[in-house]
Amino acid sequence: MKKILYIIPGWTETTRRRPYQLLRKEAQKNGYEVIFKNIDWKKPLSSQVFSTPEDAVIFGFSLGAILAWLAAQQNPCRLLILASMTPHYSFTDSKIKKALIEITGIRFVNDVIKHLESKNKAKKQTMMYGDLEDEKADILVKNTEHELTNNYIKAITKLL
Repeated sequence: MKKILYIIPGWTETTRRRPYQLLRKEAQKNGYEVIFKNIDWKKPLSSQVFSTPEDAVIFGFSLGAILAWLAAQQNPCRLLILASMTPHYSFTDSKIKKALIEITGIRFVNDVIKHLESKNKAKKQTMMYGDLEDEKADILVKNTEHELTNNYIKAITKLL
């Protein structure tokens, strides 16, 4: 079985950033083929959903975790890792939604609202947050805020 890991970066980031490169390196040490999925932040996320093999692992950070979720809605995968995901409630809570619109734009937010469902097809899902983010999670990464830190990368690598 070929092990594949899709890595999706957070808002305005690309996988050229050092943390994503470090995650790639660690995944490759564990025998994974790594596929980077950079997001075109000027386009709706729903138009950037990609297909995956059933035994793949999909990792997304922050708003990139929303694209990871959307991909897992349409494609079964072995594991979905959602790191510091912009929570579902952010798109319905009026104050948070307003802030998201200011950051990403109304078209972006409305696209997510229209396409984001409450279920996905992942065989297993792990929700991770930094312990300083004040969110509930399967894994809380110590001494971490909303940033892909070395502690985060170590925690992700343990899941692979």
